Amino acid sequence: MSDDVVAAFRPELRGPDADLLRHVLGHYPTGVAVITAHTEQGPVGMAMNSFTSLSLQPPLVLFCPATASTTWPILRAAGSIAINVLSAGQEAVSRAFATKAVDRFLDASWSVGDNGAPLLHDALGWLECSIRSESPAGDHTVVIAEIERMNVHWEITDPLVFFRGRYYHGMVEAVESDADSPDELD
Repeated sequence: MSDDVVAAFRPELRGPDADLLRHVLGHYPTGVAVITAHTEQGPVGMAMNSFTSLSLQPPLVLFCPATASTTWPILRAAGSIAINVLSAGQEAVSRAFATKAVDRFLDASWSVGDNGAPLLHDALGWLECSIRSESPAGDHTVVIAEIERMNVHWEITDPLVFFRGRYYHGMVEAVESDADSPDELD
């Protein structure tokens, strides 16, 4: 293959800035989770899309709250948390848990898990965890949690998907909407 042909297919890369980084990483579809805990003041929670599996043995997950978060220190102090993986019908739940200065549990339907943390009804799955470690990483904190108990909602199969700065109610909707989504920086 000639150098001209190779050059024609090589993307032109440029240095990262906050807007470009947000734009490029927005092309990576993620699920949405809500991290919850119970405190002396009542239930606490926050929405999170930087969540992923880390290890099968031992069973570990990681998530990354912003260092500016006022909710994360309260969750951390609880020690025992639940990670609720949201289903396609829970966009309003995600928005409520991403909003500041509101009672995030006001319209949420939930029950108490074995570790005391709230388990949101109609989530795709639940993980009851203990916080194992934290590491600072730029403007976020990398949190590693060990899974103690978990389950899935067998009747609900579509995830809430966050892609290109928007919510989608399942993978099919996200894929089908790709043709309609502008591929520009705002």
